[in-house]
Amino acid sequence: MNKFEKALKFIHDSIGKDSEFYQKIYLVGGCVRDEMLGERFTDLDLLIDMPDGQKRFVEYMCQAHPDKCKGPFYYKRYGTTAMDVIIDRTFTLVECVEPHIEEYNDEGTELIKTHFCTLEEDAVRRDYTCNALYKNLHTGKVIDPSGKGVADLKARYLRTAGDPHEIFRQDPVRMLRGIRFKHQKGFMLDPEAWQAIIDQHELIVNSAPTRMRDEVHKMIKSKDMAGAIEDLYKSGLMPFLFPGLEQYMDAEVRADHLRDDFSIWSHTRLALNTMVREHSHTESVYKLVALFADIAIVDGIEKAVSLLNNSLLGKEKVSTVIHTLKDYLRFRVLFRDREYIGKPRTLPHFIIGLSTRKNSFRRLVRALNHGLKREMALPYEIFYDNAPLPQPKTKVNSRQRRSRRRPKRKNEADSK
Repeated sequence: MNKFEKALKFIHDSIGKDSEFYQKIYLVGGCVRDEMLGERFTDLDLLIDMPDGQKRFVEYMCQAHPDKCKGPFYYKRYGTTAMDVIIDRTFTLVECVEPHIEEYNDEGTELIKTHFCTLEEDAVRRDYTCNALYKNLHTGKVIDPSGKGVADLKARYLRTAGDPHEIFRQDPVRMLRGIRFKHQKGFMLDPEAWQAIIDQHELIVNSAPTRMRDEVHKMIKSKDMAGAIEDLYKSGLMPFLFPGLEQYMDAEVRADHLRDDFSIWSHTRLALNTMVREHSHTESVYKLVALFADIAIVDGIEKAVSLLNNSLLGKEKVSTVIHTLKDYLRFRVLFRDREYIGKPRTLPHFIIGLSTRKNSFRRLVRALNHGLKREMALPYEIFYDNAPLPQPKTKVNSRQRRSRRRPKRKNEADSK
């Protein structure tokens, strides 16, 4: 069991039949969805079906089990109450809510207050039908108030629980979640929801950057990062997440180092898909390097660095991507027309410097080779263990090297 499953088992065993919370606790949202998809859930959201149930439940658990439950933590905006459940010295955040209706201002963008409601009313205000499923903690029964959640989940069909324009207006991050689910879990996005994203993409400016960044990072980790980036471009969301990147995604934007049948974006998309196909757990850093590699080649590393710094990736992630991107550019200048032109010791030192990153770097070079002109392809094979290293085309012996380095003496200069 992972830490979320252990925390859930502890909560289940802590609530007996004589408790007021018995059969009033429901798993809701992603944990129900992922479990029904046969996946391990990676968060834990509980709904307590009683007025102020979230506060009463968390406060009870923290008082009854002070060694296991730490809190409570109150989030006033959505009425959420949370606690840390400690099992085997591992902290697991458990967030709890009551079923509630949300009241927004006239524009539908600012939450004013919430009210207790039925499960049916609670389901309508959630983002997607597959996330509006409720599993009773003690009976194990799954409730589908919308009547569409289970069917949509089986069909991997992503539709909003209510009117998509209203759903996205209330929380614009749901637009990013829709694109992320589509490419992370292989869902088909409902055409009405997709059109609503296109119509209202500018509302994303009302969202917290940290929440947007979290969605972007999850998209990058998905198996179809290229598809997610393309949807961000088509929907109009790209300038709010990766400002300036959209100008390189037009099919007419070409580059001299690419084959004539490739644009910058088609080459980048091929490289990203190749990396994931050959190694499904490719690190996000190398995917991002592939995303910005052609830009750095065409317009310089300064341009790529500027775009990265203006993105929502975060300083730590950006710093690592820039370092690896510079490594790739250094490796490129060591070869011309498939011949090694660097100094004898440069390449061995470069490979040693990669250390544990050597295999990941090899996969990056291999993926980016696809679509390059033949003379521009780089020898990724040299990163295999015990592979022979190419030697410079023209060698300089040690005596010549020393003579080149030795400064002229004063009397020698005067005699000349």
